Amino acid sequence: MNANFMNAVTNLTVSDYEHIDQMCLILKARKKELRTEKSEMLKADKAAEKAAAKALKDEAKASEKALKDEAKAAEKAEKDAVKAAEKAAAKALKDEAKAAEKAEKDALKAAVKAENDAKKAAEKAENDAIKHAEKAEKDAKKASEKAEKDAKKAAEKAAKTLEKLQADAVKHAKREAAGSPKAKNWAYQNFTRWAKGDDGPSEEEISAAGGRRDWLKTEWAVLTKEQQGALDAPWNVIA
Repeated sequence: MNANFMNAVTNLTVSDYEHIDQMCLILKARKKELRTEKSEMLKADKAAEKAAAKALKDEAKASEKALKDEAKAAEKAEKDAVKAAEKAAAKALKDEAKAAEKAEKDALKAAVKAENDAKKAAEKAENDAIKHAEKAEKDAKKASEKAEKDAKKAAEKAAKTLEKLQADAVKHAKREAAGSPKAKNWAYQNFTRWAKGDDGPSEEEISAAGGRRDWLKTEWAVLTKEQQGALDAPWNVIA
């Protein structure tokens, strides 16, 4: 029993005597209230136990449902993945077919273009060859005309040279006939004059011979009389 309650009863005095019956009534009423409260508490405990049991049951059901839903979701995800893979494979095959078709068209276009380019290049090469041939023909014609002109000039020059040689021969013959002392060394005089010209010896040759006079003497001695007086000799041609 509650110690406070026992102390309260023990501390009752004579002055409380008249109130004991009333206190009993109050206690009875309080007992009734407590009984009702206890009953409510028991009901509440039972309700709580029932609610807890229901919660456990609901939780078990929810867990079971969650597992089922998870299994369904996994199965659906697997099916969706298979469908997606099949769809992707079909799309890949379709794209590959399109790419192959496009590549074939591009290759055909490239072949046609290459053929056209080759044809154009062949036509251009042919035209260039014709132009080159025409140019070569013109150049050959010009070269032939120039060679003809050069040959004509050379012939005219040769004729003039021959005419000069003939004139020189006449002069020589006249000198021979006249018997002039001066005409005896006419070829050497021509040789001396020729050696001073552009066609004569170089400075190195003259220096190597010991001077112009020694060079003239040495080179003149090497020649025969026929060579010295030859009318076609360079020194006699310029006389």
